[in-house]
Amino acid sequence: MSASHLVQKLLDDRVDIVGDVHGEIESLRALLAGLGCDVERARVERPIVFVGDLIDRGPDSVAVVELVDHLVRSGVAQVVLGNHEFNLLRGDRKEGNGWFFPAGAAIDGWHNGKERVPFESHSANESERGRILAFLNNLPLALESDALRVVHAAWNPDAIARVRATDSLERALFDDAAPESARLHENFVDAPDADAIADPTVPVAYHAALADAQATVQNANAAKLLTSGPERPIGEGVLPRYLSGKWRMVERDRWWEHDDDERPVVFGHYWRRRAHGGVPFKASVFEGIGADNWFGTGARAFCVDYSVGYRFRARHFHVDNQRDYALAALRMPERTIRFDDSTAWASTVRTNP
Repeated sequence: MSASHLVQKLLDDRVDIVGDVHGEIESLRALLAGLGCDVERARVERPIVFVGDLIDRGPDSVAVVELVDHLVRSGVAQVVLGNHEFNLLRGDRKEGNGWFFPAGAAIDGWHNGKERVPFESHSANESERGRILAFLNNLPLALESDALRVVHAAWNPDAIARVRATDSLERALFDDAAPESARLHENFVDAPDADAIADPTVPVAYHAALADAQATVQNANAAKLLTSGPERPIGEGVLPRYLSGKWRMVERDRWWEHDDDERPVVFGHYWRRRAHGGVPFKASVFEGIGADNWFGTGARAFCVDYSVGYRFRARHFHVDNQRDYALAALRMPERTIRFDDSTAWASTVRTNP
């Protein structure tokens, strides 16, 4: 992949932008039908853009990738790389992606409060793994036009410039700033309560040096920054929170509050919810922001991730709250939204909350 392909031009300014799918194949099929997409014939009302995180947690990531690959190869869809694809291409074994690795290669499950529960996901065979990697290796990190921007997690001008100048996706994926990684490890090992830092039952103290190192490592890799978003130390006097399998000394930086680009920006990643309140066990960045609101500088930012990836928990607990979590599409430039279980488009709110 040439450097110019890491930030690509949108097929059109009239697009339907689909949020994080996370292996929820039936939700995807239902939403695409609502968008007027004939998947088999690859016919669409307008181009479809996927914001990444096609995979992990849900019942059939393989089927999702194969469907989206078909639309992309037919010239009617585009996809940006998400952090879950980023992890897969790096060979990083994370919660939810055990479906991809050979059987027995990794323990993959989630904790239901009492025990670790395996994800009920279709496992990829060797042929499927090869096709998936070939597809993912050709994805860009961002899409843009004169009127619109699309990225998985964060539109950071410096990171965008850096990936434009990078000669390959592989180089972008593995640009880990090794000295900073060593610094993180050194501070981790020297922390007085290092043994407890991965134990959710043992609260830990705030370590400024460790927080600084965590934030630096998170933000040093441009591809990781675009797919996972920037982070910053929580600061003295704030208690660390246990998220994503570790005590967090950092918090998500609401980058959209200092985004100076005049073009609207649409992204996923941040676990939005249709119902009131945040998604349990996930860091919320939408306090005070309505479920259908644009936000940030000039109310130009919109997150289209409505947490369909959380439906696995509702299925496991047999809880009828799946409507809280949905797969969404934002239609541009109309700025209307539609969900996989809805029958019509609805307006979004274009003023800051």
